[in-house]
Amino acid sequence: MKKVLSRILYVLFFGFAIVLFTACILLIINTSKSKTETYNQIEAVVISNGEEQTDSDYKTISKIQFEKSPYYEPVTEKHGYKALVTDEEQYLYEKIEKNIYSLTQTTDENGHYRTRRQKINGTHMSEESIRKVVNAFTYDNPQVFWLENLFGYAYAGDDTIVEFYSVLSADDCIKYIDKFTTKVNEIISGADKGMSEYDREKYIHDTVLNYCEYKNGVTGSNDGWQYFSAYGALIDGQAVCEGYAKSMQILLAQLGIECYTISGDADNVGHMWNIVKLGGEWYHLDSTWDDTDGTINYEYFNVNTETISKNHNINDSVNITDSDDAENSGKKYNFFIPMCSSMAMNYYNVEGYLLENFDEKSDNDMIQLIVNAVNKGDTYIPLRLGSSMTYNEYIDSLFYQSPYKFYYYIQNANEMLDSEHQIDKDSISVLKNESMSTLRIKLNIITNE
Repeated sequence: MKKVLSRILYVLFFGFAIVLFTACILLIINTSKSKTETYNQIEAVVISNGEEQTDSDYKTISKIQFEKSPYYEPVTEKHGYKALVTDEEQYLYEKIEKNIYSLTQTTDENGHYRTRRQKINGTHMSEESIRKVVNAFTYDNPQVFWLENLFGYAYAGDDTIVEFYSVLSADDCIKYIDKFTTKVNEIISGADKGMSEYDREKYIHDTVLNYCEYKNGVTGSNDGWQYFSAYGALIDGQAVCEGYAKSMQILLAQLGIECYTISGDADNVGHMWNIVKLGGEWYHLDSTWDDTDGTINYEYFNVNTETISKNHNINDSVNITDSDDAENSGKKYNFFIPMCSSMAMNYYNVEGYLLENFDEKSDNDMIQLIVNAVNKGDTYIPLRLGSSMTYNEYIDSLFYQSPYKFYYYIQNANEMLDSEHQIDKDSISVLKNESMSTLRIKLNIITNE
């Protein structure tokens, strides 16, 4: 009789424990969307139970390792991790870093490939705190392109259970990583010995823009995860701003240049670009906005905060955003916003000629500048316009009114060039930037080879 009673009590207790455990599973779903979705808007999904799967359910893929350049030491700063203020947040980051390479071999009931679940003992982490950790990890690790734009979490007793998802199976991930690392290594190996920081940056900037074109019509990751990744930019050749920015971050870091992403909006549309460090100074770099109709421009190549702020808004720092405040729930933020006050490494300051006056010296300088460019095979002439007259007065004097200076420069340059490389003075094009007092002129060279 005692054995029967004991069994009945055991069954009742076990059943009550299951009910209690299930009742402790708390799901909070965020369905907010934005025009250009990033991990600041990562979604939450249900976890069906809190039990961990067995090791046989997972396949571990190799951690991404890029080949080091023979000339430049990679940068490994982790500003996202540094912005995490609690032990629980740092612990979860470290667990993601370790287990993101361990994926289930089959999809779950929702069609997702899971990463190994994490348990944070003795605490209930809020959704926003978990979201902050995921944002920090993706900020520091843009090479992890297979992480899906959602996570699941639940509370089991006093603990928090978190799981993440891959857009690819383990086998496909291996194939994609191989393609991606091969491409990155190929680009890195193309950086010559002795290149300045500026030249390395320009090499990567131009390479990314040559590989990638902007993908229009994309409003969120449902349109294709690859468009938001460095994989999409470098392998598929199509991406939105996030793919451009992550590519720049990965490649420049491998060549020893600190580079991170900045989120905000531009012309009232969600946007992402970069900050880079050259010569001890920080600059804004927007490679997406430099990619115009198949032409590589440099209007946003190393500008200061004052310049970028004319049409870009920078999201707040995570350090001044209360992520647990309901009012700020889901607010977009940046992990690292350094002061960008210099224009010393701006494209026009490094490569542009300062045209102050129309005198004999500037005439000779401009003619020789054009001749040298054509002889080197460069068809672009970057200019900085001075302050002795207004911007429009410079433009008029160069192209539209007497003395039509630029056509005078072309005429004299053609007399110095061989007959097989003449400039067509009737088909030049001009990129004007009045806010920066700059001008970029494209020459059309007539070759008779």
